[in-house]
Amino acid sequence: MVLVENTSVFSAADQCPNCSSSAYPEVDVTKAVVLGIVLLVFVVFGVLGNILVILSVLFHHHWRSVTHYFIANLAAADLLLSSAVLPFSATSEALGRWVFGRFFCSVWAALDVLCCTASILSLCVISIDRYLAVSYPLRYPAIATGRRGLTAVAALWGVSAAISVGPLFGWREPDPEDETVCRITEEPGYALFSALGSFYIPLAIILAMYCRVYTVAKRETKTLREGRDGEGVEVEGVMLRIHRGNSAQTRKQEDDEGTSEPKRSSFTLPKLLKFSREEKAAKTLGIVVGCFILCWLPFFLVLPIGPQRGFCPTGLKNVLCVA
Repeated sequence: MVLVENTSVFSAADQCPNCSSSAYPEVDVTKAVVLGIVLLVFVVFGVLGNILVILSVLFHHHWRSVTHYFIANLAAADLLLSSAVLPFSATSEALGRWVFGRFFCSVWAALDVLCCTASILSLCVISIDRYLAVSYPLRYPAIATGRRGLTAVAALWGVSAAISVGPLFGWREPDPEDETVCRITEEPGYALFSALGSFYIPLAIILAMYCRVYTVAKRETKTLREGRDGEGVEVEGVMLRIHRGNSAQTRKQEDDEGTSEPKRSSFTLPKLLKFSREEKAAKTLGIVVGCFILCWLPFFLVLPIGPQRGFCPTGLKNVLCVA
């Protein structure tokens, strides 16, 4: 899930922009082999891991829900990235230069942006889905229908395609003369546009949704604890009764077991029992989102303010901006 830029190639190209590929020093075989093996391991784990996620959703009937379809879509985006983008990135990193030609460089860069944006937007859609599941547990099955889920998936891929195809239609800086240099376009307008659409706007939505999920989960947990004391529980504006079963039978079971601890309360509506699972799922996805922010934030901080784009103040060039 990483946009790969070959900084070592950029430095060589800056020093000698008109050099041909034959002017480059010989490849360090040992370094290329070691780096290639390490990157190959990442690629293999990325491909196999995402395939397993997709197969799990397909073959487990109880996982066939809108939520799991969104997760499968996330895995599909990462699978496409791992199988169609990362192998070429790994090859160029190991060799120290791009060897697949100018045309394929443009295609590779567009596909890279497409997959990464689709992956990030999938996390955004999942956060909205978790917010709806936790905030409206009774109405959620009617809200999250299969048709709406497919519409959301189609929309996120459409937005991803709209962000990625700009350089293919000329929204980019002129190509370098050296065909062994391949990188994501650094045109100022496109860099800002892609950073906002691919990261900052989805990040704002994700953080807002999970803050709301945390607030709702905390409130509902307090409500559930009050309900165990014999009070009614209000969910989505509906007051629900909590029953403890037959008191005489409960007391007899407690005497037989030699304990005075009361049994846990049970809801009259089984759907409310899903709340604890939804809360755990939200916490797990929150951890995933935290890792996502740590991995992506440095790149998208540098992307719009790089020194070659004119957005980076002179005083910050040596601190934040990279060539």
